[in-house]
Amino acid sequence: MVSGLENVRVGLMDFNAGDGARALSGLTSITDDSREDLLEAIDKISASGGTPLAESFQDIGRYFISGYENQKLSYVDKNGDAKEAQGDVIFSSQPHWNGVPIPQTGVENGAIQYYCQKSFMVALTDGEPSVDDNVSSILKKYDTPCEGPEGCTHGDDESMDDVIKALYEIDLRPDLKEPDGTPVKNNITSYLIGFASQGLSDTDVMVNAGALGGGGVYSADNASQLKTTFNQIISKVNAIVGSSSAVSFNSTSLESDTALFAAKFDSGNWSGELAAYSIDSDGKISSTPVWEAGAKLDALSDISQRFMLTYRADLDKNNDGVAEGGGVLFTADSAGLDVANADTVSEQDLNINTSTGVAVTDSRAVERIAYLRGDRSNEGAAEDEFRQRVSRLGDIINSSPVYVAKPDAGWETEKFPEASSYSAFKSAKSSRTPVVYVGTNDGFLHGFNASTTGSDGGKELIAYSPSALASTEDEKGLHALTSQIYQHKYYVDGTPTVTDAYIDGAWKTVLVGGLGAGGKGYYALDVTEPANFIAANASSLVMWEFTDSDNNNLGYTFSRPQIGRLSNGEWAAIFGNGYNSTTGDAGLFIVYLDGNDDLGNNYVYISTGVGSSMDKNGLSTPAIVDADLDGTIDRVYAGDLKGNMWAFDLSKTGSWDVIKDASNNPKPLFSTGGEPITAAPLVAKNVVYSHGSTPNLLVYFGSGQYLTEVDTADTSAGGFYAVSDNGKYGLSKADLEIRTLVNQDVTQADGSVKTLRKATGSAVDWSSKSGWYMQLKTGVTPDGGERVVTRPTLIDEVLFFNTMIPTGQVCSAGGFGWLMSVDFRTGLAPTDFAVFDTNGDGEINSDDQGLIGEMVTSGMPNESGFIKGSGVVWQYTGDTSGSTSGRPTETGGGSSAGRLSWEEITPN
Repeated sequence: MVSGLENVRVGLMDFNAGDGARALSGLTSITDDSREDLLEAIDKISASGGTPLAESFQDIGRYFISGYENQKLSYVDKNGDAKEAQGDVIFSSQPHWNGVPIPQTGVENGAIQYYCQKSFMVALTDGEPSVDDNVSSILKKYDTPCEGPEGCTHGDDESMDDVIKALYEIDLRPDLKEPDGTPVKNNITSYLIGFASQGLSDTDVMVNAGALGGGGVYSADNASQLKTTFNQIISKVNAIVGSSSAVSFNSTSLESDTALFAAKFDSGNWSGELAAYSIDSDGKISSTPVWEAGAKLDALSDISQRFMLTYRADLDKNNDGVAEGGGVLFTADSAGLDVANADTVSEQDLNINTSTGVAVTDSRAVERIAYLRGDRSNEGAAEDEFRQRVSRLGDIINSSPVYVAKPDAGWETEKFPEASSYSAFKSAKSSRTPVVYVGTNDGFLHGFNASTTGSDGGKELIAYSPSALASTEDEKGLHALTSQIYQHKYYVDGTPTVTDAYIDGAWKTVLVGGLGAGGKGYYALDVTEPANFIAANASSLVMWEFTDSDNNNLGYTFSRPQIGRLSNGEWAAIFGNGYNSTTGDAGLFIVYLDGNDDLGNNYVYISTGVGSSMDKNGLSTPAIVDADLDGTIDRVYAGDLKGNMWAFDLSKTGSWDVIKDASNNPKPLFSTGGEPITAAPLVAKNVVYSHGSTPNLLVYFGSGQYLTEVDTADTSAGGFYAVSDNGKYGLSKADLEIRTLVNQDVTQADGSVKTLRKATGSAVDWSSKSGWYMQLKTGVTPDGGERVVTRPTLIDEVLFFNTMIPTGQVCSAGGFGWLMSVDFRTGLAPTDFAVFDTNGDGEINSDDQGLIGEMVTSGMPNESGFIKGSGVVWQYTGDTSGSTSGRPTETGGGSSAGRLSWEEITPN
């Protein structure tokens, strides 16, 4: 139990030699050291004397109001009358500390510190209450008559259930309220465990106490069962529901069947959920999902129906004696992983057991495969059983859902030869089943039926486990998912990219995804026709995998791949090399999509030369650009962890390279001065000023990092930049016009006051300046440490980007942020229209002009998704609290085109 506790404060008490409880350890934040101290204290506990449960629970209540004993507490007496009494009258005794009352200084600023704090008591007893009548008169009859499901037959001196009920019902700290003054019940939820005593948990006093304490009563007859019980309770104690991923839509405009797809996770049990929500014509999101994929997956009675794949590099799928590599079923027979011949890392991985804390080979790969396929028969608490799951669907944290329906890439208007056949491809696939794809930390990319009508919506169609996840290290690989001592890990944590590409003489729909924080690898799948997701096609559906074993410049694959056509006629996935590679370099990978025979000869790596194994760098998600509109990629832009924005020239076959100076040394377009760039840029034509030189593009990007726990406490600021690429490189902030942010309180239509933002600054003199930039908030202030870690979106005349501000503040979903919207040309508010309703009167008009930022207080906002409504463009944003909100916006053009959540729309 103790090993499973994270981000909590824990104390330990046992029965005092006389009355009540004895404190062995005051409430202390869990660290490695305090965890060891707690375990040592537990080891020293021995059973003796009576079982004064009610007295002990009363003492615990007193401990939780330490420092506030004189405060009046409200309660309802046995007759149903509302009463008040001083805290130390209700809880009339306190626990002992080494034989004396526990000092109040042993409490870290009070046991209950915050209005949002949840407090729990886990009580383990091997017997019913005894020697247990020294409780206050208020508590002794608090539950008389008993309100439990079976009534009460125990004696009047047995008051355990009375005290348990009081702890759950009474607000122990009525002085702690929400910021707006809303009362909050600061109570204690109790979990009771009857241990090593047959039938103890079924006695009426235990049953009633369990029913009244909010947590329940559990039974454990041996150490193995006790471990299971503790794990179940800790899962509930740790549970936090949230979301870190963006949203997706099934259409570009509001129609009768428009739906939003949103993913969530539960950190208590590391389960996930992907749900579809309808959106009405007014842009309102339904509170009830159309379907939930996790619930449907859990309801599946026959797991053999699941179509699950992985990759084998040694597969000879063409039967020509050459190991081209390809997909195999994620099964344990010869058609799949062939675990009888354990000669691959994947199979060795699945034979490892770490449930005892020591890795051993147990030859249970077949059972682990069944478990990962969804079999529940081997789940349990014993060391020879697998980890119990709440859901078959694992947590979805950083992978955003991607909706794929009929082909709509628009290649038929391009100038390259194969474009002429795209219309026929579109027609042939116009009625294919829509699918929403998302990566999860259960080890799989999942594809679910995305229909919002009929009964098939939410049904899993495909699941893919990249072989790059395999590891024989103790706490890595798929075997870790089955371990009884599982601590959360990332697996398929990256957002995939899906588009249509011309490969091997035919149009196909290709999905390329990375592992994100889960590893150093990418994978490519042929998802052209969901009807072909069957066993007979397994080998051809998996096109390839590309990992750090192919090139050690590849780091953790946080860079979302981009797909396009190159000047040599090849179609490729293009991505930054990611973070923490072996070499520490920052560079760009170009991997040909048809590279399924000898992958080592089918990719290109372009180094920036910045970074080393001792001073690591890494390239983030790129933006690909077709500057001359011939249907092929001419230029790529991507930022790195050192704060450089790089330009790569891919316009001429045979001379692809990073932009270099006159001495042939790589030179960035722009440097932020050390602010890391971790999100993709957006590129648009500079329609304001032409320098007379190519490419005359504007590159928009934000700076900041949110990758590790250390980043949460970083109070340095990021920025947002609009930088002109006109052949001039090595630019810095001095070459840009600054925009200054000013917070402004605006009175709303209902009389309340809302804090919004405006931006000030001079017009850009393009003859001497190369763009504009906005410095975000810095320092140890409520809004210090502001940063941009998602890509911007440009719709008509408005550039949208979101900022985030992680905070150490409790009672928040990790922080907050701002929804920003500026004129893409100036970095200021549009001069002739307002973007959003700033005064809360339900209209967007001239009264709302001049402001550019709206605060998101519910959590840190992710990348927004956009969809066209009636006369407005709706902006939907998910945040780290797990909620998704929408607002109407004006963009100056009256219309927008394309699936704006995934494709960048740039004005002409």
